[in-house]
Amino acid sequence: MSRFGRGWKDFDVYILMTTVVLMAFGAVTIYSADGGGPISPSNLGVRQAIYGSLGLVVMFIVASIDYRILGSLAWAIYGLAVTSLVLVLIPGLGSDLEVGSHRWFNLGFTTVQPSEFGKAATILALSAFVASRGPAMREFGNVAVSALIVLVPMALVFRQPDLGSSLVYGVIWIAVMTTSQLPKRYWAAILVAAPLAISIAWKFLLVDYQKRRWTVFLNPEADARGDGFNLIQARISIGSGGWRGFGIEGGTQSQLGLLKVRESDFIFAHASGMFGFIGMFALMFSFVLLLWRCLHVSEVARDNLGQSLAAGVTGVIFFQAFVNIGMNIGIMPVTGITLPFVSSGLSSLWAFLVAEGLLQSVLIRHRKLAFQPG
Repeated sequence: MSRFGRGWKDFDVYILMTTVVLMAFGAVTIYSADGGGPISPSNLGVRQAIYGSLGLVVMFIVASIDYRILGSLAWAIYGLAVTSLVLVLIPGLGSDLEVGSHRWFNLGFTTVQPSEFGKAATILALSAFVASRGPAMREFGNVAVSALIVLVPMALVFRQPDLGSSLVYGVIWIAVMTTSQLPKRYWAAILVAAPLAISIAWKFLLVDYQKRRWTVFLNPEADARGDGFNLIQARISIGSGGWRGFGIEGGTQSQLGLLKVRESDFIFAHASGMFGFIGMFALMFSFVLLLWRCLHVSEVARDNLGQSLAAGVTGVIFFQAFVNIGMNIGIMPVTGITLPFVSSGLSSLWAFLVAEGLLQSVLIRHRKLAFQPG
């Protein structure tokens, strides 16, 4: 601490405290979703609290490292992330926890999902590339390379298959590129080409079950016993929570086992049954506060690398929170995207904590950069 004395005064306590609140909220909700009972590591909620405590240590370690050093190592870190995404697709190496999916490495005591850590690695690599090019990002060749940096892991994640997480990589590109000097004509071209790209993806890339997920949310009653079942139960659970909710046991849909995947994808619906409207308002306020402080990092950062990192991390947190809550209340399709810091899982939690460590590293060193000569 003495080595970084002055810098650590700029450590953002609001980011830390808001994150701890979200993690505590998630651990309690997961504990309930997993059936409650004795406080033991066998319960997913207790395990999540342990993961969170260890993850905070990882966050402090990342924050203590100069983010510019990590930026210089960005390609090595990115290479490791892409390699892990390739290896997880190999039968026998990647675990098939869901039929037809290869997304995890089974370590015995837990599973690791490389696509989650790949998000942080891609943000770092893309930010380092954009920062190194500066005004040259106006050139088409650099724009193409920046897109390729994202498309490689995006394609590998889509191959797992994991459509939801692959979309997050697209958001990373958009968020980071907002800090570059990308000409308006490129943004206009992207807007014009987007409908065509969506049409091609719909016709040639998406399989039937993925298409159903993207349409059933518009009218879940049309397939009330199939893909629309959990959407209907989620809405009932949210609506029945009232102002204060039903407490630790959750709503009726959870108690009867009607609400599925309530510890991850549909954790917002289960939490609504537990804490009601007041609790959900507090949850969303916490996310707003966290996003505000993350955007603050982009404002005070003294170099392009710090600004790009903050934009990328903020964009992913916002997108995942919006989509997860949106699919719970029925305004977004079911994509399997986790609610940051709240949904169950070591990989998602630690990846976001690593990303926050990068932002804290930017804050800790921004004054030193400001007073560097010429």
